[in-house]
Amino acid sequence: MKWICLVFIVLISPKNHAEIIKLCSLERPGLSQGDGSGYYWDLLRAVYEAEGVTVEYSSAPFKRCLALVESKMVDGAVAVFRTPDRAKKFIYPKSRLSFSSYGIVHLKQTAFDKLENIESKVGIMRGYDFSAWLPSYLPVTTLSDNFQAVEMLKTKRIEYHADDLQGFNLTLKKMGEQPEKFVSREFHVRDLFVPMTNDVRGQRLADKFDSGIDKALQNGELEKLIRKHELVISLLPDFH
Repeated sequence: MKWICLVFIVLISPKNHAEIIKLCSLERPGLSQGDGSGYYWDLLRAVYEAEGVTVEYSSAPFKRCLALVESKMVDGAVAVFRTPDRAKKFIYPKSRLSFSSYGIVHLKQTAFDKLENIESKVGIMRGYDFSAWLPSYLPVTTLSDNFQAVEMLKTKRIEYHADDLQGFNLTLKKMGEQPEKFVSREFHVRDLFVPMTNDVRGQRLADKFDSGIDKALQNGELEKLIRKHELVISLLPDFH
């Protein structure tokens, strides 16, 4: 009898039926931090918990995350552009995770009129595709993250930095820097997704993302997280 009761408890236990999704992200201050905090991780937990799925997070360089998805060592990568090449390798949800307002950041005392006239080095993030808006002939310096970009701008080892403006501002906040010392100009807006493995499981998890993010809107969780993280841009216009 004791054995039968034990089997019954195991069978009805919710934890035994919970699916796990493994996601990888570049560590982004305020968005996807290494300890599992940040807007992206909070939103993804809300999205997938509404679908009965538990999120397991990990951090790695951007290109490494994509390689892990392609090799099916993780289920998806966080905050990734859609490109023709990636569309062949991964399954994308219909809904976007967020979007990036890309531009140039520089110290207040530095100025430029047009992108084409920049002659000093421009910092860019390793592994990101800037071909859609950044002229290919500009002199660039490859950086590992926005922390490095801030320090190099302050010490004038670079005069300009090209990146997601919201992500850069969140880095300034994390570092305790004064935002008014920096000037940013937007040049390009691009959608960000959570591409999944190119298989049946990846399609199912992509569908669950679409369903879960709609539920996050309906139950007010999306708006709550946007307020909590003090985001300047958000997904709310997608649903109006």
